Order: sequence, then C-alpha cells, then structure tokens
Amino acid sequence: MNVHLKRRIFVACMLLTGVLAVLLLRLAWIQIIQVNQVVPGTTRSLREMSVLQRERGVMLDSGRGQFTDYKGKPLTGTLQWVLVLFPHQHATSSGTTRHAESQLNQLAAILHTDVMKLQQEWEQDHTPRLWTAGNQQPVVLSDSQVTQIRQLQDVGAYVYPMMSRYDQRYTGMQWLGYLAEQPDRLISPTAHINEVKQPFAMKSGAAGLERTLEPLMMGIGPTLLTRMVTGAGEVIPEMQPRVIAPTNSHYPLRVETTVDADIQQDLEAIAKRSGIQEGAVVVLDAATADVRAMISMPMYTPLHVEPTQSSWANRAIQGAVPGSIFKIVTAAAALETHVVSSRETFHCNGEWGKYGLSCWKEHGHGTLHLEEGFAQSCNIVFAETARRLSMEQLERTADALGLARTIGWESKHVGGMPILRHFDHEDAGRVRTTAVFSQDEGAKVQTSIGQRDTLVTPLQAANLIVTLLHEGKVSAPRLVQRIRYADGDTMLEMPLHDSPSHTGQISPATAHQLLKWMRGVVTNGTGKTLQQAKWHVAGKSGTAQVELRGHKLNHQWFIGYGPVENPQYAVAVLVQHVAPGSSHQATALFRNIMDYLAEVSPSSAG
Repeated sequence: MNVHLKRRIFVACMLLTGVLAVLLLRLAWIQIIQVNQVVPGTTRSLREMSVLQRERGVMLDSGRGQFTDYKGKPLTGTLQWVLVLFPHQHATSSGTTRHAESQLNQLAAILHTDVMKLQQEWEQDHTPRLWTAGNQQPVVLSDSQVTQIRQLQDVGAYVYPMMSRYDQRYTGMQWLGYLAEQPDRLISPTAHINEVKQPFAMKSGAAGLERTLEPLMMGIGPTLLTRMVTGAGEVIPEMQPRVIAPTNSHYPLRVETTVDADIQQDLEAIAKRSGIQEGAVVVLDAATADVRAMISMPMYTPLHVEPTQSSWANRAIQGAVPGSIFKIVTAAAALETHVVSSRETFHCNGEWGKYGLSCWKEHGHGTLHLEEGFAQSCNIVFAETARRLSMEQLERTADALGLARTIGWESKHVGGMPILRHFDHEDAGRVRTTAVFSQDEGAKVQTSIGQRDTLVTPLQAANLIVTLLHEGKVSAPRLVQRIRYADGDTMLEMPLHDSPSHTGQISPATAHQLLKWMRGVVTNGTGKTLQQAKWHVAGKSGTAQVELRGHKLNHQWFIGYGPVENPQYAVAVLVQHVAPGSSHQATALFRNIMDYLAEVSPSSAG
C-alpha cells in the first residue's frame, strides 16, 4: 500500500471520527441541556413536550386574563364544576360487568339523561371530552351532583373545576366583547414536535376590550387535564389523570375596569323592564368621566354571537342622528361668538317657511328669548340663530365640546402595543359630510337642530355633559383604570387624561350658562316630567327624524346630569327607531335611571 493511499484512508477516518464526534456532542446537548430548555413559542421544555405528545386531554382554563369592575368584583372567570369523560375500554355490548353497568345507570340518573345518550357522547371520537348533553357548552354541575358522582367507583368520569368566562345571561356589556376561535391560532402541546391529532383551539378577542387588550389578555398557556395514551391513542388505565398548568405567578393578568358591576346589572334590568328594543345608555362619573355603566340594546350573550345579527355591536359608541341635543352646540357657538344678545327675542308661529322646517309645536311658541327657545327646544329660534353662524363655527364648537371626533381613552406605546384604545371601533361622529358646502343655508339650518348629516354617539353625548360640568375642558372617558399581575402587583396604570381640541375650548361662562339653561329644560321646558324625580336633575331632550327601510321613524334622546346641587353622574339615553307620535321613552328611562342612582348613591342630595 503506497503512502498516498494510506494518507487518504487516514484523512477519511479522521473526517468520519469528526462527524461522529459532532453527532455525539449534538445528542449530548439535546439529552442534557436542550431537553430542559423552553421550546420557542411555548412555556414548556422539550422534556415536557415529549411527555405531552403521548397524552390526550381537555382544557380546563385557557389561561386568559380576567376582568373585574372598579371595586374588584369579577366580570369574567367563574370556577364551575364540570364532568370529564375519558374513553373507557368496556361497553355494554361487549360484556360490561353488572357493577359497571349499575354505575353507568347511576351516572346517567345523576346527570338527568338516559344511558344511550350518555354513551353516545362518551364514545364520540374516542377522546377525552367535557359532558355537554349535546349542547355547545359544558354542563355545569350542581353541588349535589358533584357529591353523588364522586361516590361512584371506576366509572371513568371525573369531576373537575373549569374556568367559565361568561355566564349564560343576556347582557348589554358589548363594550367587554367576546371571544372567537381564530383558524390561524391553534395551541397544542405537540405543535412544535410534529403534526397534532387533537389541537387545543384557543379563542382570542373578537370585539370590545377582549380585542383591544388581546396582546395582554392572551396569557402564557392553558391548564390541561390529560391522560397518558398508547401509540394507538388508547388511554392507559394504569396511569391516572394529571393536571398541567403554567407556573408563572404573574399570570393570568387581571384588568380592573372603571365599571360598577352593580350599577351595570341593575340598569340593564331597568332597561329591560322599559321595553326598549334598540338604543343605548351611558353613565359617566361626573368628576372623572369614567364609565360606570354602558348598555347597548338589543342585549346579547357573548357565548352565542351570531355575526349576521347586530346585537353584538356596541351602539353606545356608534353615531346616531342627535336631533335637538345638538342645539347645545348651536347655543354654545352663538354665546361664544355673541351673534345673539340675551335680550333679543324671536317669534315662532310653528312654521319657518324655508327648507320645509317647522316647529314641533303646531301653532308655535310665540315670542321667545334664546334661553326660552333652548328650554322649549324651538326649531324656529335655532334656525334664525343658525343663519348668523357659519358652518365652520358650528364645526369648531362641536370639536371644542368633544364631538365629531373620537374621545375615548387611548395612548401610544403602552403595554408593548403601538396604540391602546379602550373603546373598540369607536365612531367619530360628524357635523357634516364633505359634500355639504359652507354656503348651503338649508344644510346649515338642518345641522343646527341636529338633523341632516349630523351624527353623535351616546358616549360623546354623555361626555358633553361632563365637559360642561368641567367648564369646557374635554375629558377622555376610560373603561380601564389599571392592569394587575396575578399576584396583585400593578403591571400598568392608565391615568386620567384630557382630550383637548386643536381649536381650544369654550369659555367657563358659556359652560355655566348652558348648565343653567339645561336646568330650565326641566323647570320650564320639554323635561317637565322630570320635576318629580328623586334628585334635582337637568338636561336636554332630543327627537331626530330618521328613515329605516322606507319607514319614517324617530330617535329619542335625553342627556343630563344629577343632582344639580352636587353633580355625581352624567347620563345619555338613546332610544332608536320609535314610531312618530310615541311618548318620549328616553326621558322616562332617564328619570328611572336617575331615581335608581339617587337610591344607591351614598351621598344623595336634593
């Protein structure tokens, strides 16, 4: 053998030895070090993932963050007892023992179902599953059922606590939102190892705070109840069920909203009793503009959202034709620009004679000052006033009062998000469309009384009252005050802040004047029915003409505050699509709400 051949053999052996050494080192790295490292995209190590690959189970808790009201009362997340059915090897058709058969019959009796139905659901797909009795949601067990099931032996069904996010009742809390399964978001214990037979489909926020806070709410992983299975997927009976949960003490997060759960639920009950089908109610804290209650009707259940229906949408932040509540803006513009003097009078005979405009009072109000025209909501007085104003003045005043723009709390670069908003898909509203010219007097007059193209959201309307109470300073309403870790430490504070207009704000004198005029609405104007309220209240009524599928209908509004002596709440009520000539349901509901708030307020006045 020549020297060159020996050299080649030596080099080949060295290369082979090097390759084997690299493979051994890589295997040692995996077996000793990497096996204990967390797999990217999960909260578990490779060793844990390899074990989970041989397990099947159900999800008891998604690990998602929870919501509370501002006092700490839970709004989501209730521990409920459920029944987990694990696949079993015995069946009545293949020689079930009398004891097992008796246990099965007893279980069916406890669950108030028949054995056949229980068996059919139990053996469906031959995978662990939650007992649903054929429904979409797991059946919640009573304490008595839990006790009785635990007394059964070797039945193959186990009672466990499961975190239920929402209850079954209909609610007006569309601001909270709901969850939906996202096809591109599947969380599985084996997702990073190989193809999964049974992925755990994770739901994510589809609307409301659930959506706007999604990056913070999604958590770090679910709590699973699993059983070890064979390579063929059959449960190994000798191996007992085990619960696998994340161990990070900081999660899940807890979001403290500004809402008062008691007020929210009680006002929902009041709204239901009123019989109102469509509309919204917003209750703001007069001192902070924090949302204490926000109701959208029709109400819905977040457990069964039908995308083709509109009940899941939050009408409290959707624009609606405002009608005469917009006269607050017109009056503010007139006072700020001094186009009307306090002693000047107008004459209303019921018809204006232009643009088809008339007053709601058939034969008119006679001679009125602007203040009296405000109290009586006289269209003729405001049409004459609007002639002296420009469309730009109306727009600037609306902007200064927090209208025709979004005013909900938002901030940039918060919690790792480019922008964080409290109100999902909040409408900006508007004063006019771009197609309306400034010189169009008819459009300007219609706009001044809240018709034509004008849109205001109930949130903006309630915040308008707070703005006047704060001498013209526009606050940014909040839905969330802070977010805490699971151990109670604060993760994120969301402080109060304002929402100033680039055009400035109205003067304190104008704000005080308008508040006085709103009191006159109740003492001498369209809100006289509120004189018997438990609090002294003030506000402004509105009726807007709208059209729906060819039918002429009305939107009814009442916005105001109480008690007058020491304002605690600003309230906006919108009742939509009411038949013309109907009683003013918005005013009646406003009174019921204010009477309730007077009863529960610790410092009632008046």
